[in-house]
Amino acid sequence: MPTDRVRSESAAAVLAGDPDFLVLRRLPRVDRYAGPDGETLKRAFFVDVETTGLEASSDAIIQFCGVPFDYAPASGRVYGIHPAITCYEDPGRPIPPFVVEKTGITDAMVAGQRLDEAAIGAALGSAVLVIAHNAAFDRGFLDRRLPAFAEKHWACSQVDVPWASHGYDSAKLEFLLYKHARTFYEAHRADEDCYAGIHLLATPLADGDLPMRLLLASARRTMWRVAATAAPFESKDLLKGRSYRWNAQKSVWWRDVADGEKEEELRWLRETVYRRADATPLVEKIDPKRRFANDRG
Repeated sequence: MPTDRVRSESAAAVLAGDPDFLVLRRLPRVDRYAGPDGETLKRAFFVDVETTGLEASSDAIIQFCGVPFDYAPASGRVYGIHPAITCYEDPGRPIPPFVVEKTGITDAMVAGQRLDEAAIGAALGSAVLVIAHNAAFDRGFLDRRLPAFAEKHWACSQVDVPWASHGYDSAKLEFLLYKHARTFYEAHRADEDCYAGIHLLATPLADGDLPMRLLLASARRTMWRVAATAAPFESKDLLKGRSYRWNAQKSVWWRDVADGEKEEELRWLRETVYRRADATPLVEKIDPKRRFANDRG
């Protein structure tokens, strides 16, 4: 008699051959995407946090996950996946109901818990690159809670891979897993999001290129921080729509752009935000360690 698994695989094969159906598979948990082949490898640390809210300056981490993995800097191939570090932290306040509903993390689950700083620090120390999906969000919380993250180079699987140019209408992690990797998973839990992000980077695009290679190429570019100093208040929605972020300490909207995008960004600000050709937004070349960091100083 065929087992349930055999029957499921048989049914999936039939449906996959029918143009009226699309078969999605659960996100796999693998310990290796490529075997030893002589390439020089480096270590990355894919991280994700769940939090009490969206503001790094006032909200708190309730769950952290980090998954170290090895990759080849030249090709972007992903090799060994190392054990995840997953831990909860008591924020010292009730978790808002909308966060409980979204993540499934309750006050009882985090009561009395603390992040395992020693384990996180050890994994971070061996990594040359930290990656997150929406790194500008995760980095704000991690720099504040664990300052060692501020000393690392960062990359973002959401913005450092040109998903739109490969035909994807959204860069949300769940959507990309479905469209790019034909995979589903339990979103909005830090551990699942990390494994999903690594799987996304390791899955070849239609042209055979690897998202991880594209991410690395993007992360190596010269970057500039453009600050819309003294921007009119009524322009805030325009700035947010163009992915500017608000720095409350400096009271300024800012965005990081690549070398080839700087002049176009300044033109857009002068024409759309300031409406003055002589406006002088603040522009500075940024160290790779400052990518996605909402500087406080």
